Amino acid sequence: MFKIVVLSDSHGSTEGMELVIAQEKPDLVIFLGDGERDIEQVQWMTDGLKVMAVRGNCDLFSDLPAFLDCSVQGIRIFATHGHLYDVKHDPDFRTLRKEAKRCGASVILFGHTHEPYYENSNRGILMNPGSIGEGFPPTYGVLLIESGRVSGKIKEI
Repeated sequence: MFKIVVLSDSHGSTEGMELVIAQEKPDLVIFLGDGERDIEQVQWMTDGLKVMAVRGNCDLFSDLPAFLDCSVQGIRIFATHGHLYDVKHDPDFRTLRKEAKRCGASVILFGHTHEPYYENSNRGILMNPGSIGEGFPPTYGVLLIESGRVSGKIKEI
């Protein structure tokens, strides 16, 4: 089994990320922006942890990409912060879904709203892990890949 922890919107707080990583012991962390310095610090502290990250609207002057279009353990993933896809004002996430479909992704990850969201349908998984730094309570996502199948859930700290 391959475990991915999905984090977003730490906004200056590394405490929750450190706790989640210590508890979950993931194979990979995907960070969805708004805390580039935070995830860099956590990665440095957890020597060797594989991290993939995108920039958020608060990650000013970041060199991180706006989105990831990648394959992990044979599962196609589209990951972005969400602000470029109007996720706060598009309750059906049409623009985001359209871009992910264009990439052939079966897993769509986004942040920005600070509100956890999870949908698993015949179209695939759509997940917003919420905010690991400003949520009440802080939340994060977990994706499990096993035998070519993916499942997910939102967890609270």
